[in-house]
Order: sequence, then C-alpha cells, then structure tokens
Amino acid sequence: MSTKLSRRQFLKVAGITTLSGVLAACAKPTAEPTQAPVEEATKAPEPVAAPAETVVLDYYIVGAGDTDQRALVEAAINEYIEPLIGANVVFHVIGWGDWASKSVTGIQAGEKMDIFFTADWYYYMQLTTEGLFTPLNDDDGPNGNLLEQYGQGILSSLNPAFITGTQIDGVNYAVPTNKELTVPEGFLYNVALAEEIGFTEADAAKIKSYRDMEPWLEKAKAARPDEYPYLAGDGRDGFSPWTQDLASGVSGRLINMKLAPDANGVWDETILSIMEQDVTKERLLIMREWYEKGWIHPDSGLSTFDSSQYLNAGQFFIEPMPLKGNNIKAQEMMNASGNEDLRLAEIYGQPKVNITTHAGGSMLAIPAMSEYPVQAMQYINLLHSDPKVINMQLFGVEGTHWEKEADGRVNLIDSAWYGAHAGAWTVGNTMLQLVTNKEDPDKNRMLIEYSNDAIDHVALGFRFRTDPIAAELTAVNAVYDGMDRALQTGYVDPEVELPKYIADLKAAGFDTIKAEVEKQYAEWKAKKG
Repeated sequence: MSTKLSRRQFLKVAGITTLSGVLAACAKPTAEPTQAPVEEATKAPEPVAAPAETVVLDYYIVGAGDTDQRALVEAAINEYIEPLIGANVVFHVIGWGDWASKSVTGIQAGEKMDIFFTADWYYYMQLTTEGLFTPLNDDDGPNGNLLEQYGQGILSSLNPAFITGTQIDGVNYAVPTNKELTVPEGFLYNVALAEEIGFTEADAAKIKSYRDMEPWLEKAKAARPDEYPYLAGDGRDGFSPWTQDLASGVSGRLINMKLAPDANGVWDETILSIMEQDVTKERLLIMREWYEKGWIHPDSGLSTFDSSQYLNAGQFFIEPMPLKGNNIKAQEMMNASGNEDLRLAEIYGQPKVNITTHAGGSMLAIPAMSEYPVQAMQYINLLHSDPKVINMQLFGVEGTHWEKEADGRVNLIDSAWYGAHAGAWTVGNTMLQLVTNKEDPDKNRMLIEYSNDAIDHVALGFRFRTDPIAAELTAVNAVYDGMDRALQTGYVDPEVELPKYIADLKAAGFDTIKAEVEKQYAEWKAKKG
C-alpha cells in the first residue's frame, strides 16, 4: 500500500494544475428542501478513544453564503460528534458565484480542506482527473478502502446504482447523497391558467409532443395577451430523446447518446452530433415559430434573462423542467416561489432511466491533501446514518433555529442557517431527514422509491476525461456559449444560423472531441466487459 502524502509533499509531487473550467450539466439547483420522514437510524458508531488533540475537519459546502448563525450550528454538532469520531467540523459556506474562485482554486492551491462538495455537473471529473480527490475504496490507494472500513452506513443506505454510477474505472472518489436517482425531463404548468382555458389533468396526460401543446399555448396567449405562455428557460428540452449529458465537460446538446432502448430492449450506443440530427432541427424550428408568435419572451435568448420571476409570479403557462415524480418538483417550486397563490402541476416527457449525471448529482469528496481522511469519512458516514447529525446540519440548532411540531414536522424559527447552505439534497441520507411543516411527510420516501422501477442506462458510470482535447473543448465551448441559447429559445432563425453554427463548431475542433468521446467510451466498454 502506498504511504500517505502530507499536504506539502502532495503539492510538491503533484504540482498545481490550472482551472480549465467545466460546463454545468443542469440548471443551478435552488435551495428548496428535499426532506423526508425520519427512518430508524443506523446504529451510531461507538465513541472512540479521544486522540491527543481533537482534529478539525474543514468542510467546504456550496450555498447562498456564510451566516452569523454558523458558529452556533458548529458548536452543537461538535459537542455531539467529538465523543463519536474525535473530530470537530468547521463549515465554509461558499456562494455559488464564488465556488470556482474560492473553493476550486483553493483545493488546487493546497488549502486545508477535508470534505468537499462536488457533483458530476460540478467539477467532479475535473478535480478527480487532476488528482485532487482521494480514492475512497481502493485497497491499494493512499488511504485504503475508507468506504468499507468507515462507511457502512453509506453502503447500507444507498441504492447500488449510486455507487457504481459514480465510479471512475471502478473506484469511487466521492460519496453520493441518498436522494432522487431518476430525474426525467418534462414540464411544469400553471394550474390557475390551465383552469382559465379548460386544460385538465387528462389533457396534460395527452401531451406527448411540442405540437400537442400548440392549441393550448394559443388559448393561453389569448386569455392573457400580455404574458408569454411558454417559458423556454435556457432552452431546455422537456421531450429530449437524449441523456442529459454523456461526456463530462461536454454539453449534452452537442454530443450525446439516445436515452432509452428500443421496443425490443436493444440499446443504440451510437455517439451522435446532436445539432446535426433531424429531430433537433425540427424542435429548433418549432421554438422559432413560437417565438415569432409571441409565445416565448423576446429576451429569452439572452444570458441575462431569468425565467424564474415569471414562474414565481404565475405569469406563464408551461416551462421545461427536470422532474422527480409525484408532483414533487412542482411542490418544491411552489414553496420556493414565495407566492402562496401559485399552483403548479407536471407533464412528463421522458421515461425513467438512471444516468451518470444523476447518480453523481450531489456528492462529498475527501481532498487528497486531507490529513484526516478517516475522520472525514466517519463524519460523512454519520450524515448517512445518524438523524441527529443530519438534521442539525440541515436545520441548525433545535430550539434556536427550529422546533418539532406535534406531528413531527419542523417549524423553522430562524431560517438563517437553513437558507445559507444549498439544501437537503446535499446532506447525506435524505431518508433520515425531518420535513418542514410546508411539505408532504412522505416526500423523500417517494423520491427514493420513484427510481425502484427505473432502468439503468447502458452508459451508466461512463465518465469522460477532457485533458486530451482541452484546447479543442475551450474553442468549442466559446462557439457554444455564443449561439446555443439563442438557437434553443427561438431567438434566432435556425434555417440561417444552424448551418453556420455547425460549421463553426467543426472549425473549432468538434470532430476531434467527438472522436475522443467515441474512443474513451469504447475503452470503457471493453474494461467493463
């Protein structure tokens, strides 16, 4: 077994790589809660012999930003966990907009970090490739099999697809949150406007294509002429026939694979140039038609356009959105809107398939330079097995920040801490979390059970290394950033702009990237057997 390097030794050996950037695979998550009723906890670990000095775990967590309530939360958690694992925790709550400049560059510079938030869409592959996350279940790795030795609560609570779906060449470099695994694309619709135009749940169930929406969008525009009934967002495709993303760091709108097998259960593993597909051009033409009819807001193609203000105000009819089953996404968005009159419902546009991006949608890694990997894994394990720790980290100090009501749900007294971090979807095992008094008590149980009958995608677990095509990817991303949203939202005419866009992508090195994806996928399949 390799000996463990100190931070100083690690940096001397590994060097520091520069940040090459990463494309988010999905819209930035909101901080709305994803709680569930508390299950019987896995037995908490027995107290360990206290070390000569209690270690301090620096935990980097994304969210809205720091709060003056953090110290109270840390003190309460530390009083509880110090006898259990001989450690204290210090939270570094970094805002979404500062994560790259503070957290990512910090880990690259060798700052002291022991637990680090990441995701497939949020630097996981990049930082792993750079050697900045320690392997968690490698018997021959620098820290051995941390998951097997100190992560029994993790392994016993997670769907196995989370473990295999987040591995890189058979090794886990981060622990997934136990949350929703299956996240099909679809749409939210405004129930109040639906009632105005006679659109029922039965009508919603019949919507299977964009053309099926058109009569209702026309009625919605007639009922509210000053509004734009279709909120295009950034151009998300609620009926997408592709996976959300296939190759980490490469937009799924450029290179991808079919989401589902055919009627005979046969997978088509052809890696496709999405902008050159007929179905893509057809959808872009529809978006252009809708834009010209005034069904899409005229500023939708601008990166500064924020559709959430119109959704929150109920000034829309339909918007594409990733869903979670059982109207849960609709409830989350209603809760987050601040609009007590907003009522939302859902239309599903994809089958239930487990893909890599969602398996790794929220994870905690242990930085390779951490000098306390055992205690870091023990703390992560508590987040998957001990409801007291989970609910303190989620809601804060009981009696100060929250209180439990007679029915067992949480009434938030002071939401400063709860609103500072990113939310329940980043905190361990959501099945052990309490629920707020504004949510369905069965919410998280339904989230977890929703994936029980989902199928695993043939590419589940495939991860792409971008370093062989870093220069081409930078050039292609520049072209993508300049045109993708405009095309996807109908802001420009695809008859004119799509051919030029494809040509510009190819001139920037698109075909080289696609060939590298094909090469790495073939190698991954061969290793997988």
